[in-house]
Amino acid sequence: MQPKIISKPAFTVVGMKYRGKNQHNEIPQLWRKFGPHMHEVQNVRDADIAYGIMDNYDENKGDFDYVAALEVESATEVSEGMTALIVPAQTYAVFPCTLNTIRQTYDTIYQSWMPASGYQRAAGPEFELYDEHFDPNDSNSGMFVYVPIERH
Repeated sequence: MQPKIISKPAFTVVGMKYRGKNQHNEIPQLWRKFGPHMHEVQNVRDADIAYGIMDNYDENKGDFDYVAALEVESATEVSEGMTALIVPAQTYAVFPCTLNTIRQTYDTIYQSWMPASGYQRAAGPEFELYDEHFDPNDSNSGMFVYVPIERH
């Protein structure tokens, strides 16, 4: 599995946040909660692209932040129950996958690809990108995992 290496400028998202370990499918539940409220996000850059941003992983507890979000031009107006997040400019390794293969994709990234790649994980959030071709009702629908990287 060879990823595409890209540089992406900083961007801002607005969405709903969850913190935990996703032990009981809280992330899919968050998406079901966010879906009916996506229209409330102001200044959306592209309504056909959604992001699942993961950050602030606690190695001791296994907890992390996950924000189901849309990219915005500016986060001047954020609806109640939502949060804004700035994702810094980064170089990313981009891996295609599906909902069915996402866990396997993460295992491959961190257990196989990264140790042999000459890259290491850089500080900052990683994210899932769901483009206009993604169908949340089809677990074989394509999506992308973006992992921030830097050379050893």
